[in-house]
Amino acid sequence: LEAMDYHYETQPIPNPLSRFYHTRPKIWHRFETLMNHVVELVLPWTLIMHNKPIRAIGGLLQVIFQAVLISSGNLSFLNWLTMIPE
Repeated sequence: LEAMDYHYETQPIPNPLSRFYHTRPKIWHRFETLMNHVVELVLPWTLIMHNKPIRAIGGLLQVIFQAVLISSGNLSFLNWLTMIPE
């Protein structure tokens, strides 16, 4: 869970908010890494469920996650593409 401790200082395309994210406490970076795992490994399963409200919540959480990635400067072009509906 230590990946985010170094990510912001080594990312290829930082933006003005990258420094803000980098200076957050280590416990926040642990939380970021944990939430990344949840959003990328657990939430995609909500997108194929038969219950429409659960799919909508899963989709909304995915979009919020992508917006946070965009604000951190993490190759945001790819995140914008992920948010575009088909």
